[in-house]
Amino acid sequence: LCLFGGVTTQSNTTHKSVPLMLSSVHTSEHNEMFRRTGLPALFNEAGFTTYFISNQAPQGAMIDFLADDADHLIYLDSPRHDGQMVDAMLEAINNDSSDKLLFILHTYGSHFSYHQRYPREIATFLPDDDVAISRRNAEYIRNSYDNSILYTDHVLNDLITLLEREDACSAMLYCADHGEDLFDDDEGRFLHASPTTTYYQLHVASLAWFSPRYRNHYPEKSEAAELNSTAPATTYSVFHTMADMAD
Repeated sequence: LCLFGGVTTQSNTTHKSVPLMLSSVHTSEHNEMFRRTGLPALFNEAGFTTYFISNQAPQGAMIDFLADDADHLIYLDSPRHDGQMVDAMLEAINNDSSDKLLFILHTYGSHFSYHQRYPREIATFLPDDDVAISRRNAEYIRNSYDNSILYTDHVLNDLITLLEREDACSAMLYCADHGEDLFDDDEGRFLHASPTTTYYQLHVASLAWFSPRYRNHYPEKSEAAELNSTAPATTYSVFHTMADMAD
């Protein structure tokens, strides 16, 4: 794995952050969002068969418009556990004879209520009851949040295992769309009730994985990722990084 430790998001809200990640638009030029296409359209032009698999229901927002450019658009049904996306991706790989594939997975992730974001067998940090947003419930909220992060770790591991099994020239980039406040400071902020943007909302997890075949074929690209693993970056780099990874 190549872990990127210095990444911040361009927005602390999903409906703004994800479209910015899927497009070449910088937050300083937001109106361009209505004039440019995104990653699915770019990879279509480059001869890839494109899949957009979402674990969130369509909302008629900008995310949906960018996703509509994919050759295959798949919305998953309840219970919406992100492990279902690995199954959907495997089914697509088994049924698609294309030489070049792009998968974009829009996960359910770690939003409140965190208790709903993972299957019960993942629950490691307890108690994790589904509770109301209140500082007196901070322990439950933090435990359920940590369980949701642990589940994301399981899902990423399953994705990498799937890619390893395929033994292809493949690469994966993961990036969270924003962070969360969990009563972390003296003012007791919580993301969905906070009037102030904080470090905890803006710092995001990001990593890349490259298959052995990819590393052999594109050594300069995997080396560049490692050389820049501690460099400051924003989610503005996602579009350009994906384009470069695909050469």
